[in-house]
Amino acid sequence: MKQPAFWYQNHSLIKTCLLPFGWLYSGIVQFRLKHTKAYEPKIPVVCVGNISVGGTGKTPICLALADYFQTKGLNVFFLSHGYKSKLQNVLIDPRTHTSADVSDEALLFANKLPTIVNKNRAQGVQKAEQNGAQLVIMDDGFQNPTLQKKCALVVFDGLRGIGNGACIPAGPLRETLKQGLKRASAVVIVGEDKTGLEDKILAINPKMTILKGHIEPLSDLTGKEGIAFAGIGNPDKFFSMLKKSGVKLTKKIVFPDHYAYSRADIEALIKHHQKIFTTQKDAVKIDVDLQPYLTVVDIQFVFDEPEKWDAFFERKIK
Repeated sequence: MKQPAFWYQNHSLIKTCLLPFGWLYSGIVQFRLKHTKAYEPKIPVVCVGNISVGGTGKTPICLALADYFQTKGLNVFFLSHGYKSKLQNVLIDPRTHTSADVSDEALLFANKLPTIVNKNRAQGVQKAEQNGAQLVIMDDGFQNPTLQKKCALVVFDGLRGIGNGACIPAGPLRETLKQGLKRASAVVIVGEDKTGLEDKILAINPKMTILKGHIEPLSDLTGKEGIAFAGIGNPDKFFSMLKKSGVKLTKKIVFPDHYAYSRADIEALIKHHQKIFTTQKDAVKIDVDLQPYLTVVDIQFVFDEPEKWDAFFERKIK
């Protein structure tokens, strides 16, 4: 689904009409958080979540944190809820499991480190503990009340910020900024802060740790030309990155988030007889024999002021 334009407009009649439903949505979230007993894991759980829907950059941050904690000598596992996955409470085998079995993000994680899929986060962490994990990076789940987090990072896209500041369906938030900051260990702003989000956060909590970073491609794309497609939470972020990296895009094609690609979808793109750019998350859902026709853009999340990130984790995780 495409996010409605009024979510990012401060003054909108539709937003005003939907505000009561947003208050109800936020109230339900807070009720669950307050009245659900949480499992206390034996190992640290680092949650990479958000309070806004859509693509904020959680997946590349999870991958970057895995590298970081591995340099500290820790046995790191990923935990994913597995969006629309067929299987649950499994340790993924990337040789046999497909994106339909375990979801695109989880399969991407599993190609890097041991990954467990379970909507029941408490059970998922217990399985990680049983398999020798020393630290778990949990993708999403900031509003999940069933598991205590040692460290909760709330991620924002610098371009979008908190949109109109309202909760679903009146806006893009799962809970208000003030409510979310009460439980956050730190805020991560991805890319340039275009909406003055840092000032809004510090106005609510002057002591909140704000970490920053940006996403960049791993290879030089200068002078390349072709079409690009993506079925992710915020495809415009991918297209903008390509443009900033020197790619001339002749066409941009947007698919729904978590879209399940058919052969016909990809064959239709191949008929353009141009270079085809896409994301890692999209590529894992495409038939292997069609992947050579694609240019998969490997990306990385880069810590801005890495010493600040290091100092933060040294405080939070002994």
